Amino acid sequence: MADTWGGRIRGGLTGALVCSLALLVAGCGVVTGAVTTKSDRKRAAELAEGQYPGILEVLSARTLFPQTSGSEVTFSVADDPDAAVLLRIDAAAGTCDRGPCDRALDEAVERGRSRAGELRRMRAAFTDCGYELVGANPALATPWVVAAPTNATVTRVLAEIGACVRTWPQARDENGAPRRSVTVNIVAPDLARARPTGKKNRPTVLRMTDPGLLGALAKRPHYSVSYTVRDGVVDPESGRAYLSFPWEDRKAFETTVRDAVIDWLRTTRPRAGDGMVSGLWWLEPGTVDRLQGYVLFCDEPGEGGRCSGDHAVVLTVDPKGNPVGDIRVIRDVRDDHGRVRLPQE
Repeated sequence: MADTWGGRIRGGLTGALVCSLALLVAGCGVVTGAVTTKSDRKRAAELAEGQYPGILEVLSARTLFPQTSGSEVTFSVADDPDAAVLLRIDAAAGTCDRGPCDRALDEAVERGRSRAGELRRMRAAFTDCGYELVGANPALATPWVVAAPTNATVTRVLAEIGACVRTWPQARDENGAPRRSVTVNIVAPDLARARPTGKKNRPTVLRMTDPGLLGALAKRPHYSVSYTVRDGVVDPESGRAYLSFPWEDRKAFETTVRDAVIDWLRTTRPRAGDGMVSGLWWLEPGTVDRLQGYVLFCDEPGEGGRCSGDHAVVLTVDPKGNPVGDIRVIRDVRDDHGRVRLPQE
């Protein structure tokens, strides 16, 4: 009995010691991170007051990960409610963006104001031609606009949105390289009305690019429209729409398509092996309920049942993935380097 009791005591002490050590290690990281963020935030506020008195206000600070020191501090801008200024600061090292803090803050303010200007130009381009802008990706390169195209209106809607894009000066990507195309996402009006809009006191650029907002806009399958850029100018008549899916919807869609293709191959090419479903499913012109895409297959599986997908089945399906038209084959879709080359790619 004494041995058992002693064993429990020793076991309890050992467990407590291990737990205490674990908490000490983990806790030190948490406490240190909190202290560091607090000191970084304080230093950022001092810098802002010194260089931009009454203009910049610290909104938040977050620990940089996987870096072990420093924080990213976000400021609002008093004379530009659209702008947000982001500064990486390490108070302990006395640096900002790994350099002098006064220069880094000036550059951060310039970037923040420039980004707000980009957002305003994007918003104006779509609002002026009748389409509400409700979100954009963080690079401000892919807008989300509200529309409800039907088979009767889709051609007109895509051309109208293309005209909006043409007036929006976004011919170059975030790296300064000429764009080959611009993509616009379309969200249904009911989903747009139910979207989270964020706190009104947060800068517009943060609210319009918030991950929670973008996730809400993309929670259902939606149309994405690609417009061709020629010589730096968008061709408004070039819009081609494809259906973008959330993860679970995409899996269900691909399963339905693949099963249909496998059944068809069994009747026409019993020895064929199926590969993967092609990535993009484009709307057939003048429709919103007919999509065309591809499923790769091989004449017969190789070693281990593997199928490289040398040929493609092309078919038209509804938004759930059920075939609604003829199915045909395109042979030899891989080039000399093994890359798949399909029509419309």
